[in-house]
Amino acid sequence: MMLLARADAEDTFFEYGYVWLPYAIAGLLLMGLGLVVAIRWRRSRPRVVELLVASGALLMVLGAVILGLADGAIEHNGLASVDPTVWAWAVDSRTPFLTAVAKVVTEVGSTLSMGIIAVGTVLLLWFKDRRGDAVLVAVVAAGAGLLVRVGKATVGRERPPVEFRLVTETNESFPSGHALASAAIVGVILVVVVPLIASTAWRVVLITGGVLFVLAIGWSRIYLGVHWFTDVIAGWITGLAWLMLCVTVREVWRLTVGSVPSPLVPTVASGPAGPSDPPAGPPTGSSPV
Repeated sequence: MMLLARADAEDTFFEYGYVWLPYAIAGLLLMGLGLVVAIRWRRSRPRVVELLVASGALLMVLGAVILGLADGAIEHNGLASVDPTVWAWAVDSRTPFLTAVAKVVTEVGSTLSMGIIAVGTVLLLWFKDRRGDAVLVAVVAAGAGLLVRVGKATVGRERPPVEFRLVTETNESFPSGHALASAAIVGVILVVVVPLIASTAWRVVLITGGVLFVLAIGWSRIYLGVHWFTDVIAGWITGLAWLMLCVTVREVWRLTVGSVPSPLVPTVASGPAGPSDPPAGPPTGSSPV
């Protein structure tokens, strides 16, 4: 009996590897890099150490959560045990007004709409000479699309009963592509836009609006009867995990490689001052103490 349980656990561990394993590997790599930086450059780059270790640890936790959700979705246990209850509540709560709102929200939050928003944002940032931000948005959006395809094909979960669906969907249920794409793409747009806003109040308004929009998209998928509750939760977590990985890599690059002088710029060799050397003095624009 124990051997059978162990075999089932091992099957679960590898069966959904494409869904959760990338985050676990990325987490280990980030923590390993953090250890290397801590040993070699602990005093000169403390922020890099903290960022790598914290992000690596959180990615490993998120990977474990995604694994648990994927297993529960197929085995109908864990958090997935509440899926039928949430689904029934959503169906019983339908009204003509809410149905109209949910259809609009789900259309605006579709993977196609999110892709169009991402492309528009990339082009705008590129022509505004913010090439680094443009690349970040492009990578996050492209990766989100790939993760949706891989996750659905790997888990292969069936959607809720077709007779209760208010919109047509034909592919697999887990994870929710709407939830994953919106969390990743709205999240990365907030990452690149919010720092440009000087007003704290407007920052709070923008962040709150983005979060509510992502939550509304997830609600619309459950309300319309095309996703289970844990499909949406898994989509949000997977999208945020991917976003965090991309932002971490970019920030580490900025703090390390981005701050190193270009090798094409010549440096003046230091040596003993000669008679023709100008006398040392304070930097331009400063006054002696």
